[in-house]
Amino acid sequence: MTALGDATVSIAVPFLALASSPDAPTQAVGSVVLAGSLPRFLGPVLGSLADRVSPRTLLLLTSLLRAVTVGGLAVLALGEAVPLALLLLVAFFGGLLTTLAYTAGSTLIPRLVDATQLTRANSLNSGAMMGVPLVGYGLGGSLLHVSGQAGTLGLSTLLLLGLALVAPSLPRMPAAQQGTPLRPLADLREGWRVLRTSRQLLAMLALSFTLNLAMNLINVRAPVHMQRLGQGASDYAMFEMLLASGVLLGILLVTPLERRWSLDTLMGWGRWVLTLGTAGLVWPAIGVWWSAALVFGVGLGLLEVAAVTRSQHLVPLALRGRVIGTLLALNAVGLSLGAMLAAWPVGTPWLMAGLSGCLLLLALSWPWALRSSNDTRFQT
Repeated sequence: MTALGDATVSIAVPFLALASSPDAPTQAVGSVVLAGSLPRFLGPVLGSLADRVSPRTLLLLTSLLRAVTVGGLAVLALGEAVPLALLLLVAFFGGLLTTLAYTAGSTLIPRLVDATQLTRANSLNSGAMMGVPLVGYGLGGSLLHVSGQAGTLGLSTLLLLGLALVAPSLPRMPAAQQGTPLRPLADLREGWRVLRTSRQLLAMLALSFTLNLAMNLINVRAPVHMQRLGQGASDYAMFEMLLASGVLLGILLVTPLERRWSLDTLMGWGRWVLTLGTAGLVWPAIGVWWSAALVFGVGLGLLEVAAVTRSQHLVPLALRGRVIGTLLALNAVGLSLGAMLAAWPVGTPWLMAGLSGCLLLLALSWPWALRSSNDTRFQT
């Protein structure tokens, strides 16, 4: 239900931004995407919180607060265009809650299943989170035509309450570090220490940084591109549906492929698939963008499960929240850079060509990272 609500919100909000600033559409959408990305800079604080508060409590509170935020935006959307400044504030607060919920959920799954079932558990969880938006993007696009942004956000509010309804049924688990005080700077240093001592984690961080940049760049340029060359919301919904379809396919492939090849090998393949998908976005035709979205999604899905599971192998339980928080903070730089690049007056084909080149270099460097790694005891 949360994934469905997130999908419909992601369709409605860019068009709220477009309506708020018709004279500068790219800058408006870019600013909203950037505001939603900024909370990741607070990753070390949020990761420390996830290590010190029960996951069930955090998931319940974040669900309630997100529903209230989106519901308030739906009420405002009933009137005239929502001011861009208010959209920026809502995007920031929503990003803060989403980041906290993601961190809490990431630390919870390894505590619920046996280590031998971790890949399958991550695959099922990611599959649900990525598969449901296939319906959500289509639903969001249809609702925009039928009931506008207010109606779309109103339904999203009800969907976002789903997690609050089921969170009380989660197991009662103490925090990973119950009773210890928050130390953001010390936790940031500890998280960075874990990352820098592992070549594999550093290589995974470099790709994650680039993917965050890529996603914000695509999130800003795609709706504007569809508005200019296609049919706007409906074409953008199709683009997101195909991207989510590819992600779901990649996620579903991980478990059977892992029976023959290691997670490290799958991560290498995912890098090449991502490069191919991004290269397709160099061509402006809407149909090519749809095909490229599907290919890009497959690579993203492969990496989603393989990288999450691999990092859970490499990071001790007591440090997972802080390491995830540190990763989120570093990735926030990529998100911010992606949003800023998207707002530049540079043609989309040139931006996508540069992004393809970066992903190509990362694909070529992955075998070197594996050969140089001192984490061979964790090989799967």
